[in-house]
Amino acid sequence: MKIPKIDNLKITEVTNDLWLIHQIKPPYYFSCCDGLIILPMERNENPIILDLNIEPKFVIKICKGVGIPSHYICTHGHMDHIAHVHQWEKLGVKILAPYPEHKYLLDLEKFFTGFGWNESMDFSFIEKFAKLNEYQSCTDVTPFSPGSSLKIDDSTIETIPLFGHSKAHTGFFLPKQKVLHISCLGFDQLEPGLNGFGPWYGFEECSIEQYLKDIELTERIFREKSDFLTSSHSYVVNRPDFSPFEYMKNKIKNNQIMVDQAILSLKEKNLPINMNNLLDLDIFFPKKKMDSFRKSIWSFWESKMLEKHLERSEHVN
Repeated sequence: MKIPKIDNLKITEVTNDLWLIHQIKPPYYFSCCDGLIILPMERNENPIILDLNIEPKFVIKICKGVGIPSHYICTHGHMDHIAHVHQWEKLGVKILAPYPEHKYLLDLEKFFTGFGWNESMDFSFIEKFAKLNEYQSCTDVTPFSPGSSLKIDDSTIETIPLFGHSKAHTGFFLPKQKVLHISCLGFDQLEPGLNGFGPWYGFEECSIEQYLKDIELTERIFREKSDFLTSSHSYVVNRPDFSPFEYMKNKIKNNQIMVDQAILSLKEKNLPINMNNLLDLDIFFPKKKMDSFRKSIWSFWESKMLEKHLERSEHVN
């Protein structure tokens, strides 16, 4: 099948029956993620969509080019993975998402409490956050257990629990195509050599230790069984390029160095090592110029990341 040309979409052929799609300019920072299309060809009557969260107008254009998919499989419940899934459902696509984060596609209040936002802010902040990302809820989502194997027509999608990023975060392995999709594990280079943020662990449920285990697991799968590596915010990587795994590990290592240096700087100034003083340093995110709404969101994320590094720091008494 010929790749269609659609403005604001970058479509890359991974294999002859699999495309990676990237929306170049999203409406807001957390509103879109890259995903895969398994084309019908000889195995499936309809396409299958893997975690392609793009604006509704592009969903419609994709469907005009390849046909209406039978299934959409989500990897987890962060906003950049759920905002526009409703449009696939409106076209008659069956939506699957990992338990328990499948609930976040159905109900914004579940998203609010499920990720612990309610501990720090009013629901109105998340309503505003959702509106900026153009979130709309779905009406029917089928949950699956991370680690299960999904059989759709003659396609097999093996799901991989990668819980360092969230309690339901799931990767995919496609044995027929030999493609490993690591979702938001932390390889976020849009082009080779282009720097990104790296692994994201800005919620209470996240774990650096689990993150490192997840990176080790996916590297082993890639080395032993895969020819191609894809993710939610990067380019296609061909085996034997194993640099994405070093990139992710180095990001976590460098984050620890930054936090340790911040702790030492507070000690030198005889300032208490507490969350407010650390947040004022803008270690991870430039919050000083943000309005109150954005500052609350980003401070929440940064505080959760800082907590995890404080636990690992040898400079905290």
